[in-house]
Amino acid sequence: MTCRTILVLLTNAILLSALCYAQVNFSPTWGKRTVTQEECTSKPSMELLMYLYKMIENEAQKISDCEKFRS
Repeated sequence: MTCRTILVLLTNAILLSALCYAQVNFSPTWGKRTVTQEECTSKPSMELLMYLYKMIENEAQKISDCEKFRS
């Protein structure tokens, strides 16, 4: 190989590595779950609250039943 070919290959390798390095950038809030003010002001519906209450109550009953069978 000639010196010119080696120089071109080396230059291409440096440019490609610089491009790959430039691809790794993150925003300041990357990976964080930020809560906006809008999300805090909305009130949940009573239907949704009752659904969650029943779901928690059912799971608590399952745990209670499992404890009875263990004893």
